[in-house]
Amino acid sequence: MPYVPSTAFDNHSHATGTLIDVLGGQKPVERLAVGDMVRTKDNGYQPVRWVASRQLAASDFAADPALRPVRIAAGALGADKPSRDLVVSQQHCLLLDDWRCELLFGEDEVLAPAMALVNDQSIRVDHRQTEVTYYHFMFDQHEIVYSNGVETESFHPAFAGVEALDDAKREELYKLHPEIAIDAEAYGETARTTLQGFEVDVLMSC
Repeated sequence: MPYVPSTAFDNHSHATGTLIDVLGGQKPVERLAVGDMVRTKDNGYQPVRWVASRQLAASDFAADPALRPVRIAAGALGADKPSRDLVVSQQHCLLLDDWRCELLFGEDEVLAPAMALVNDQSIRVDHRQTEVTYYHFMFDQHEIVYSNGVETESFHPAFAGVEALDDAKREELYKLHPEIAIDAEAYGETARTTLQGFEVDVLMSC
């Protein structure tokens, strides 16, 4: 299924209930706080520098269907991956380490938006949810974290619709990283190359 970005904002987020690997175990994403030490794939445990959330209702989904969450069934990506259903925004990226990544893109691992992985079976847009709260958390740099046992991305301001944040959270973000108020890409590169929807389609068709 082709990946179509949201017309409202690019929303890269975990939904309520997602368990994030932290120092000493796991923590629901809605309870993450600044200073929490989160397990990352590349840089060990890193402190959370900023958190935010956005609640969406049925009216938001009606106005922009691309805001509906994607539900990834337990085991859809392999044994215990995820360990239980994982709910993320359509634009949220997951790490792929399939052998085809190297063959097609010259990299062992790539990031792919959840919507591009939808198969209408084990990975589908969840039309039954009437509301969702999406949570963002950011580190000093873009990281790969563990969400219900699946490797996913942290918040990156260049690709996550900073304009959709409330004023207080946006100002908080700009105080932490003044440079991104001018150029969000100044935050740095993504942890891995991010595929576009058509590239994921090619990958999955091989």
